[in-house]
Amino acid sequence: MRIRRRYNLLIAFFISISTSLFGQFDPIPTPEWIENHKDSLRNVLLTNKDIEPDYEHAILAALMYYPSLEEIHINFKARNISTTMAAMPTVGSIFRKRENRRYSILINETKNRRKAPLLKNVPFEARVGVIGHELAHIVDYNRKSFIQIIGNGVGYVFSNSFKRNLEHKIDRITISKGLGEGLYAFRLFVEEEANTTERYRKFKDNIYLSSTEIAQLIETVANLAHDD
Repeated sequence: MRIRRRYNLLIAFFISISTSLFGQFDPIPTPEWIENHKDSLRNVLLTNKDIEPDYEHAILAALMYYPSLEEIHINFKARNISTTMAAMPTVGSIFRKRENRRYSILINETKNRRKAPLLKNVPFEARVGVIGHELAHIVDYNRKSFIQIIGNGVGYVFSNSFKRNLEHKIDRITISKGLGEGLYAFRLFVEEEANTTERYRKFKDNIYLSSTEIAQLIETVANLAHDD
């Protein structure tokens, strides 16, 4: 029992130090690796987190890339929404100090008219990537004041150019955290494999980085890291 406990603490310490120093793991951990280290990962990564059990492995994998969110309250929950996932601050918490805010990440589980891919139908690496994208939204929210969050919401609803600039920024944050390959896998899935509508694909093309642009940014980040 003591040996097992020491082993869990050692794994937890390694994960904490690794994410603090590097903020990324390459390649993205497999579901098997997550399963084998699940108890230790839960201890380190699920502080102040409520998750949907069906997506635990992918959520744990994505959280490994965001050590700065360790103390932030995040509630992952299933909801009927028009896209695969969405992140937002809870209404009451936007008035609080940034470290005390609470956030929701919504996961769509019902096919709708747009036929946005359901997270449960997305390959694991792509699943980690899109969860990482939503976590990047929370990183961005947590840098903003109350007034900036309100402006963010208004701009997102009423301006496609604002929405495009914001989502490109969030994609770049996701890539900078080390989840570019997962983001690329999700984008490629939408472009080539997902059973969705042409209207939804055009929406993704208009608002988000394309798989080609993501691949180029991944290469740029890798080259910069190599030069350093």
